[in-house]
Amino acid sequence: AIYFERPEDLLACLEAIHRDPSVRVCRVTNRLRPDYDARRTAGYRDVALNLRLDNRETRELCIENHIAELQLLLIPFARVKETDQGHARYVFWRNLHGT
Repeated sequence: AIYFERPEDLLACLEAIHRDPSVRVCRVTNRLRPDYDARRTAGYRDVALNLRLDNRETRELCIENHIAELQLLLIPFARVKETDQGHARYVFWRNLHGT
């Protein structure tokens, strides 16, 4: 995860990832969209990227097709996520909704 103080910094990071020729973005889940219903994730919000790195080093290691998740979070949401109470609330919500 990468943490940001301002939305503008998170956006700059997304733009840098997009410009990097070795990064292949497979999926973007934008839970910061204004129309995103945060009730679906117990109030949790982030931008999650599923991506692959395809460069000389990853090809040498035969991991260029490995997909990783990178979470981009604003610090206020990260504080909630990183507390025991925040995670427990999410687990309770997830179990309640069967997801």
